[in-house]
Amino acid sequence: MSFVDLPDIFIGSTDDAHTFVVLNRRLRGADRLLTDAGFTAREHNGRIVYLLAPGTPQDANERAGIALYGLLAHTHDFVDLAWTTRLNPHGPLPKPDLRAQFADGTVTATAETEEARSLLEQHGFTLSPDGSYQPPSGLDEYRFPLL
Repeated sequence: MSFVDLPDIFIGSTDDAHTFVVLNRRLRGADRLLTDAGFTAREHNGRIVYLLAPGTPQDANERAGIALYGLLAHTHDFVDLAWTTRLNPHGPLPKPDLRAQFADGTVTATAETEEARSLLEQHGFTLSPDGSYQPPSGLDEYRFPLL
C-alpha cells in the first residue's frame, strides 16, 4: 500500500518537525516553487521528496503555505497531513489528531481525538489492544479511504 501515491500533492510532517512534499505527477514550475520556498529536493526510493528543515513554526508554516499556494494554481488534488502547516501563533505547537506509522511493510494509525477515532472506525480500521488502529485487510493504494 502506498499512502502518498493517490493525490497529486501530498504534504506531511515527520516526528522531528520536517515538512515534506511528494508530487505524484509533474506540475509545471513545482521544483522552483518548492526550492524557492526553502525545500530541498532529495531522492528517496526512486522518488523526489521535497524536505523543509524545521525552523520556527511560523517560518515552516509560511514557507509551506507559499509553496502550496503556488502549486494550487496547477491542481486542487492534494492532501495536507502536515501539522507544521497548522500553526496557531498564540498557542503551543499542535499535536496531530491522527498519526500514521509505516514500518516493516505495515501501517498503524493512532488517533488523539474522538473525531479521528470515528473516522478510522468508519473506514474499517480496528482497534488493537495497544490503542492503535489497524487498516482492514486487503487495503491497497487504490482503496485507501482517508485520501
